[in-house]
Amino acid sequence: MQNRDLPERWQQKVMEYLELKGEGHETNLGAGDFPAKKVVRIKFRDNSFAEFRYTLVMEAPEFNEVGIFTEHCGYHIFNLYGIDISIVDIEVNE
Repeated sequence: MQNRDLPERWQQKVMEYLELKGEGHETNLGAGDFPAKKVVRIKFRDNSFAEFRYTLVMEAPEFNEVGIFTEHCGYHIFNLYGIDISIVDIEVNE
């Protein structure tokens, strides 16, 4: 899913994030929003997992959801129930 495919509630969350960041004129996330030295790991109730790099995580308890926004692999929305999210620092070879 890309920005234009996001549900309205998430489009609003992205706009709020950009405004808070001081980029209210922007309507899309940019490369600088996706940290290169972090990995996001999601563990699900059945012990399956997903891992993403270049990721921005936005929790939205008001929706009982978390948005995982990646630079290259699209945007993903997960229910907060039954998942564990960890953000891990990694070494990046430059």
